Amino acid sequence: MRAPLRIGSTRHPRLLQIDARTWTARLSASAGRRKTLGDIRAADIDPLAELGFDLVWLTGVWTIGTGSRRLWRGSEALRDQRRQVLPDGSDDDIVGSPYAIAAYEPADSLGGATGLATLRQRLGEAGIGLILDFVPNHVAVDHPWVRRNPGWFVHPDADQRAADPDAYFEVRSDGRHWIAHGRDPNYPPWTDTAQLDYRHPAVPRAMAQALREIATRCDGVVCSMAMLVLDDIFRTTWSGRSVAPAVAEDASPFGEFWWHATSAVHDAYPKFLLIGEAYWGQEYRLQQLGFNYTWDKPLLERLLDGDARSVAAHLRADDTYQRRSVRLLEDRAGPRIAAQMTPDHERAAALVEATLPGMLLIRDGQIQGARADVPIQLRREPDEAPDHALHDFYCRLLRATDDEAFRTGHAIRLEPLAAWDGNATHEGIVARLWVGQHRQLRLSVANLTGEPAQAYIPLALPEFNGKTVRLEDQLDEIEYVRSGDDLLTRGLYVDLPGYGRHLFRITRESVPGRRRSGSNGRSGSNGHADQPSGASSSRA
Repeated sequence: MRAPLRIGSTRHPRLLQIDARTWTARLSASAGRRKTLGDIRAADIDPLAELGFDLVWLTGVWTIGTGSRRLWRGSEALRDQRRQVLPDGSDDDIVGSPYAIAAYEPADSLGGATGLATLRQRLGEAGIGLILDFVPNHVAVDHPWVRRNPGWFVHPDADQRAADPDAYFEVRSDGRHWIAHGRDPNYPPWTDTAQLDYRHPAVPRAMAQALREIATRCDGVVCSMAMLVLDDIFRTTWSGRSVAPAVAEDASPFGEFWWHATSAVHDAYPKFLLIGEAYWGQEYRLQQLGFNYTWDKPLLERLLDGDARSVAAHLRADDTYQRRSVRLLEDRAGPRIAAQMTPDHERAAALVEATLPGMLLIRDGQIQGARADVPIQLRREPDEAPDHALHDFYCRLLRATDDEAFRTGHAIRLEPLAAWDGNATHEGIVARLWVGQHRQLRLSVANLTGEPAQAYIPLALPEFNGKTVRLEDQLDEIEYVRSGDDLLTRGLYVDLPGYGRHLFRITRESVPGRRRSGSNGRSGSNGHADQPSGASSSRA
């Protein structure tokens, strides 16, 4: 059992995203009876703690509007997707979008407030904090505010309705009102939602109060599409689309919503984590407005593109920004990474992300190699045969990086050097050295290209002087032995196949006891390696 939860006790936390509906459906199927969040036991949680997860992001907890369920059950396209993904299911598996929130109250079907509180307590006993959702941009079309306060929402004029009728819906409450559906300006509207108008002075106050109330139920929130309510982005998106009283076209009289909301919640709950799902280059700006962490989608896009130089350039950003970035290969809104990358490519990308400063996000099913693209409106996922080799890799990776050096240490970005003149393959290699409080040393090296690559990794560490240095690869259980003096002089030579990788635990010895090895840098069964004249190869 881990120590009691202490938010902020690690500089580089780990977050596991699990859909509450999927989790309870899986447990119910296993038990042969209905299970709620309150029925999740220590035996269900301990495996998460054993892999070093600090936080569980439980999605789909809040009460979803009935309008969302009706809308999606009436969608022939979604029903076709449901039949493909869950051929053994029915339309009852379509429960609506977790982003169409009718109330920030835990859904009765999941055990309500009591069930959520019980789960939070059990997670805390395992040393794991609870993260929930906050959707600032919109609410469900049947949220009570829609009829009670229709002026809080974006309104179109007649010409705008005629030009795009699907972007609006009618509400009859003390008159007749047309309200905009929520949207990202680059995509069609989300037709089960109602767009809040942050230019109305009551809206940011009401949403800040909702955030403070959520903070009593959990240890942090992921704020969905956080950049959409930045003042300039909001005004650009909705300029000319409001005729509601008390709404002006200029900036909100409240100022930047996030500045006030994050300050208010942190004043009341200093350790509460605010995590921003953000895009469009707004990540650093949101960090400055009070977010503890923000999405690092640009890194994922570069990894998917296989552009190693672009990855290296991205990782040269300011260290403070790096430490407050969420590293992810997938999240609930996107496709599965196993369906987008080859197994070796995924392993190399996972190593890079797991050994960067910041927060590591893993999605439920990712480490088992899940591939099915399941719509967010479904309450369960299909049973897929696990990829045992991938699962073993992730378990090794997560356990190896769950130590003091990675969790509370400092990361040093290393620039690989050309192995010889004219060889530019070192540009495809990413390397990082981690130094723990007591000088524990860890080194990650990954080739982000599909072609072989060679490089020298500079390791200018004075404690190597006159020492024998052992490098234990914690992913492959192979050990290499090098002269500390050679490492100081030339660096560590690596020769990696396409998407090859190492995760070294480095130790030093005063007595240079050596055993000879073959020319490939490996010995027989014990995996030790010696340093021959010149630099030997170190292959993944």
